[in-house]
Amino acid sequence: MCWSRQNTPKTGEWSLAGRLKSRITFISVAALLFVTATVTAHYGRDIPELQQRTVFDLASEIAADLPLDKTGDELRTAINHRHSLFLRFPNAYEWYVMDGEGAIIGASVDRPINRDKFPPGLPPAEWDAPSGKGGWEAGKTFELKGHTRHIVAVAHSDPGGLLIGLAMGEAFMHIILPLVPFTALITVFVSRTVRRTLLPLQSLAVQARRVQTLPDIQPLDPKDAPAEVVDLVNAVNFSLQKLHDSIEAEKRFLQDAAHALRTPLAIVKARLELDGDKVDRNSLIEEVESLSRLAAQLLASANAERLVLKSDVRADIATLAQDVVSNMTPLAIRAGVDLGFADDEGGKSIVRGDADAISHALKNLIENALKFTPRGRAVTVYVTHNPPAISVSDEGAGVPEGKDEAIFSRHSRGKFGDGRGAGLGLSIVRRIMHAHGGRADLVRTETPGATFRLSFPTPENEAAKAASTTPPTANDQGPSGKRAAA
Repeated sequence: MCWSRQNTPKTGEWSLAGRLKSRITFISVAALLFVTATVTAHYGRDIPELQQRTVFDLASEIAADLPLDKTGDELRTAINHRHSLFLRFPNAYEWYVMDGEGAIIGASVDRPINRDKFPPGLPPAEWDAPSGKGGWEAGKTFELKGHTRHIVAVAHSDPGGLLIGLAMGEAFMHIILPLVPFTALITVFVSRTVRRTLLPLQSLAVQARRVQTLPDIQPLDPKDAPAEVVDLVNAVNFSLQKLHDSIEAEKRFLQDAAHALRTPLAIVKARLELDGDKVDRNSLIEEVESLSRLAAQLLASANAERLVLKSDVRADIATLAQDVVSNMTPLAIRAGVDLGFADDEGGKSIVRGDADAISHALKNLIENALKFTPRGRAVTVYVTHNPPAISVSDEGAGVPEGKDEAIFSRHSRGKFGDGRGAGLGLSIVRRIMHAHGGRADLVRTETPGATFRLSFPTPENEAAKAASTTPPTANDQGPSGKRAAA
């Protein structure tokens, strides 16, 4: 497998910073449009007021372009030329200009003017009224260079979109124009905030890339990382620790294999070199068988390291122990040792455990007992039900004082045994029992020999432990719910 160290996203990958920025920008723009639409709708609810403002604004525009030296057709041409709206829609928009006495001196159309729509007498400074059929008209008085002019603007309908333009202009001036800089500022601020917030993730990525060999496996430092990321970092650290332990176990296994195979292989080589064609065939076969047993023991050691129990596995240690004793009876007969079995209550004794693994642990104890028990003596396997346990007692020389724990370490054969084997048997037994949540111990008794006991947790203890233990999370940094051999 090739691990890429590129920082650029691949196809199908996405950027957290990019997604946050795009979504925040989208929300800001959507909020801006929503506010604009809301205010526009608010203005649209008061159509008469907008219509009034429309014709007032139209009258003001005419006043701004009104030539004081023209009247009649000349005035019409000048105004209509500057405001094509009246030429394009003559039936929709009209204008009238009156002098200070109220006399009409110009209009947008050349047709009779119905003065009944105007206020009687001189027009007031400002007035407005509906023109009928949904239209609106308004008049304003302007003082232009010492001359008084009354200008009336009429919008019977609005094909030119003056009303819509007014509403959109109001929205632009009072909403969009103030909010756009604010939205841009928010976007820039959020972008920088997101970038600074994600800096700890870049630091974590740098730390993770440093892991190349076993010594490089160190916990990631979640300093300054957000709380949501700390939980992920703790989970990764937990996995890194498990990976470290697994690699260490493989390393120990290789060391065990090299250590255990070195001496017997050297012996076989030396015999072949020294004896040549006169090599003792039976002796060579014995050495090869020893190597086979050693290989099997090394494999058992590796399996003990990886043993993980499922929650639903069960084993009957009483039946299991009786079967193991029955199967190993021929070995006991060959060794001249009386191998016996006893059960304090009889019947089944069910524990949570892997039957094959427990059988292997028990076989190791019985093999040791047979090896260290003189001919004519006895080895006894007995089962207790409360608490559940299997004990193996021999009538050998026993274990020296103060060595109760040392004999369970790897390669203890040279110190406490006869020098044969790899010294892994008791170490394997203890690891198997550790995986079961139990214990493998040397029990001191008054009788000669050695007694080893495999103690299993009771169902009540397991239930109490399950009820009082919170399922582990990444924050616990502890072992998972499945217990594996150390």
